[in-house]
Amino acid sequence: MFGAFERRVTLAAMNFPAKRWIESQPRAATRGSEHGAVHSRPLRESILEKMLKTKGISSEQRENFLHPATKNLAPARDMHGMVEAARLICAAVRAHRKIAIYGDYDVDGVMATAILWHMLRALAPTLSVRTYVPHRIEEGYGLNRDALRTLRDEGIEVVITVDCGVSAVDEARYAQEIGLELIITDHHELKASGEVPVARAVVHPRLGDTQHFGEQCGAGVAWKLATQLMDEWCGAADSAHAAGSQTKRPQVLLDRVKSLLPLAAIGTVADVVPMLSENRIIVARGLPGAFDTGIDGLNALLDSSRVEPRTMDAEKVAFRVAPRINACGRMGHAEDVVELFTTANASRADEIVAKIDELNTKRRADERAIFESALEKVHARLAECGSTDPAQKPRGIVVWDDAWNLGVVGIVCSKLVDLFACPVIIITRNKEGWKGSGRSIKGIELHHVLEECSEHLQHFGGHAMAAGVTIESEEKVKAFRDAFVKIIDRQLPPMEEQRPTLDIDCVCSIGELDIVGVQEIAKLAPFGRDNRKPVLLIEDVEITQSRHFGKSFDNKPPANLELALKQSDGGKDKFLRVQWWNGAPHASEFVKGMRIDVVVEVGLSTFGRLPEVEARVLDLRLSVVSHAGARA
Repeated sequence: MFGAFERRVTLAAMNFPAKRWIESQPRAATRGSEHGAVHSRPLRESILEKMLKTKGISSEQRENFLHPATKNLAPARDMHGMVEAARLICAAVRAHRKIAIYGDYDVDGVMATAILWHMLRALAPTLSVRTYVPHRIEEGYGLNRDALRTLRDEGIEVVITVDCGVSAVDEARYAQEIGLELIITDHHELKASGEVPVARAVVHPRLGDTQHFGEQCGAGVAWKLATQLMDEWCGAADSAHAAGSQTKRPQVLLDRVKSLLPLAAIGTVADVVPMLSENRIIVARGLPGAFDTGIDGLNALLDSSRVEPRTMDAEKVAFRVAPRINACGRMGHAEDVVELFTTANASRADEIVAKIDELNTKRRADERAIFESALEKVHARLAECGSTDPAQKPRGIVVWDDAWNLGVVGIVCSKLVDLFACPVIIITRNKEGWKGSGRSIKGIELHHVLEECSEHLQHFGGHAMAAGVTIESEEKVKAFRDAFVKIIDRQLPPMEEQRPTLDIDCVCSIGELDIVGVQEIAKLAPFGRDNRKPVLLIEDVEITQSRHFGKSFDNKPPANLELALKQSDGGKDKFLRVQWWNGAPHASEFVKGMRIDVVVEVGLSTFGRLPEVEARVLDLRLSVVSHAGARA
């Protein structure tokens, strides 16, 4: 019945857990609160316990997982290169040397730049600190010689990189040649050869023997550096104080380090690093303080993003805050957003945020246009290859157009990957030639694929799931496409199995998804990579009502659909309303009394005065249980 649905995922493709944990616990005695009567009732394992098992959280790990605390962070000094970097930076500040912070144009790089800028100004409030972020389109990622020469000509003596630099071996050598003292802090992959740039210090979470920090992002590394700078500065200040020198009170630095943790949290969410271990602590403890940083620009951006203290979480950062910050680098120059988080006062912050909102609106429009254009090219290519079957799927996608915005094509790649379940490369042209971004699927490592067809590429880099390419000419783009598709075709499963999978975390009943149950699920937050929001399967529920909801445009009914569901639980009927975004076109396919299985994410709505359970549909199908005859 649902074969006509334009769904991204089908339940038939789900990977169910080996254990479903739906059996009741043994009966236990429970004492009544009013009359002291003792009775027996079956105890059902709580949904929180189910999820902790699914996530593999042991009893020993439970407390730290459910209650992340900064006291459990490893000392910053344990990170490779950290102590030496802090000593060099503190010495440069005391000597009033001219310092530049060289960052990146994405959220992580911008937050890392702001963290270090504020910390240096906390050490020396009158210190002049230069920030530099390259232009995404004109300069590209990372250190470049022209920028280093510009900084040197300005009189800069010390360059500190954040969120970049560890693979810039040639550029680091050039910095040394022109007399710049270079300190590198980064978290990206090293060169394939393992060569580390020549610099006065290299801070990196995956260098050395310590494993605490392996998956930290650039902003996380910068915040760790801020804590080490405080320790280094205060240790030196204590010695100087004995000789009668004036120093800052340590509490001032403690307060500043604490106020910068929200910036590290935002960078951690936006960079999609695993939401486990130290990253989980940084986000859990950092986001609640996002409104107390004293940074006018952050306050203005949060207000523009319609984020409030009571609703601030990783999801709001990922879908409201981070896209606005990224829009500045994608559609304009990230130097504006760096100013927003460093030197901008309240009035200037309002100006920059207004500009960011305009750029974000344009980014969304460009994204839609490129997606539609790329989709047309995919279908045209299938037709060109002789396909007449509407169910035919591309076996790897390479599309290009010289009018597309390079800053947006990566986002469109992800959408096409979700739609077709195959790796995608989208290419456009700038002054350097044809450049593009790629995204992959689980099981196909993109950088290995690019190595196999590297004869057609001028440059390429990246990792298993994302990469970038540079190609000399359109003829070579076509040759690359043919080679890429052949390699991908060999690695994909048969076409009838080529579809996105939806991994289920837990099977539950409607009765378990009351306010208390959903509050228990919320204890697993912050959610993100490797700790995603739980995906729940509710089996064999009855549709009692359906309705459209949302805004109407162009005299058309709202695009969203709400279903009222009923399920018998312990002899009592339980009800749940679920919302299917953009599901309204399929409203006519539902009838009252129909039984379905539905996959949802759940949360608590704070829109009204009282909390209310809200559930978002990820997928659905006709009930397998009912149709198998187990329950009619």
